[in-house]
Amino acid sequence: MVRLAATFRKQFSHWHISLPEQDQEIRTAGSIQQAGWTIRYHFGVEDGRECLEYFAGHRMTNDRLVRIYADGSSETLDACQEFYSPQDPDGETNMIRHNREFYRKVKELGLM
Repeated sequence: MVRLAATFRKQFSHWHISLPEQDQEIRTAGSIQQAGWTIRYHFGVEDGRECLEYFAGHRMTNDRLVRIYADGSSETLDACQEFYSPQDPDGETNMIRHNREFYRKVKELGLM
């Protein structure tokens, strides 16, 4: 559990954001609104490994979905796309499709 919280804290260290201790202790879902961020998180198990999943959005960055494992490793599961290449005739359509799927996944995980 300590590595989950430490990895999360490291990812948001610039903004001095960390998981509330009481949520860590009882492994409950929660949310944080601080320094322009809105972060929703929950604890769980993926492939037999304890993890923390969070959805983070900031008014100046792309929304993203991240999973942190108990060993301290993490992976970005997905992120919304803001840009597409004007040279790609299907770029805007693909971006919209991708973002709909991204937010569907976030809702499915209960983080939105």
